[in-house]
Amino acid sequence: MRTAEQRETFVGAIAAVVLAVGLLLVALTNRAAQRTDDGLFHLLADFDRVDGVHVGTPVRVAGVDIGAVAHMSVDSRGRALLSFRFDEALDLPDDTAAVIETDGLFGQKYVELRPGGSDRNLKNGARISFSQDAVILEDLVALIVQRAKAAQAAVNAPPVEASSPAPNSSPSAP
Repeated sequence: MRTAEQRETFVGAIAAVVLAVGLLLVALTNRAAQRTDDGLFHLLADFDRVDGVHVGTPVRVAGVDIGAVAHMSVDSRGRALLSFRFDEALDLPDDTAAVIETDGLFGQKYVELRPGGSDRNLKNGARISFSQDAVILEDLVALIVQRAKAAQAAVNAPPVEASSPAPNSSPSAP
């Protein structure tokens, strides 16, 4: 009976050591991954609204995933500041636009980079000057309903009667 207890204690101790070594390896791997993140190519862009965008949201050029949203914050002007992370340097003109798009009608959001025609390229850490906010489906539906109500009100409005011109009230010559 005593050897069975010793065997269980020994197996438990080995399992605890293996678990501790595994957790240590995971922690070291994550720390190394964070350090190598510094060598990546980064760009910034600011938006008024970024509904549906989160850290990890894809960044695309011509529909091809080339990076992801790395960080989100709010700047001193109350605008959303997004940081994009790319695995390699990009040759994007400095008049590139960042546009938040939706994958289909109800799909996930992504950031589309639309290159401009400038001869100068964005450098690592540069801010993209041109941005277009996310289109919010609820806002779009509300706008359609508002315009439909205005059109319906115009159709149902009573016709405006034409008034007769005012008589000529110019003084008569003596």
